[in-house]
Amino acid sequence: RARDRNPTNATASSSAAAAAGPSATPTRRGGSQGGEAQQSATPPATTTAGRKKGGTKRTKQAMPKSSNKKKTFRYKPGTVALREIRHFQKTTKLLIPAASFIREVRSVTQIFAPPDVTRWTAEALMAIQEAAEDFLVGLFSDAML
Repeated sequence: RARDRNPTNATASSSAAAAAGPSATPTRRGGSQGGEAQQSATPPATTTAGRKKGGTKRTKQAMPKSSNKKKTFRYKPGTVALREIRHFQKTTKLLIPAASFIREVRSVTQIFAPPDVTRWTAEALMAIQEAAEDFLVGLFSDAML
């Protein structure tokens, strides 16, 4: 059981609070010395508006500022896309990988063509791929109106 430090000035309410155990908020006891010692140990109470301001200041100060870490460089949105457009307009190579396109053409051929059509020449596959890519580029450019 907790004992009061100043038994001469203790009231019934403070002894009941002391018997219940320590609380989150400090209670003032009678007497000038006990109150002053307790007040200097704990910060003075502030208003609600002051607490809100103090809380934001503390959180900003609590977060460490890492000044030695360099910020990673990022281009503005759209800059890299425009660079890629210029790059792909200059190149003449096909955009879709040839092996996967040929595999897809053969699978579509097996589904729709008669069973005796199973062979393709390399020139025919390249012509189909160029036509398909040209169609897709036109479709995408029309979609961005």
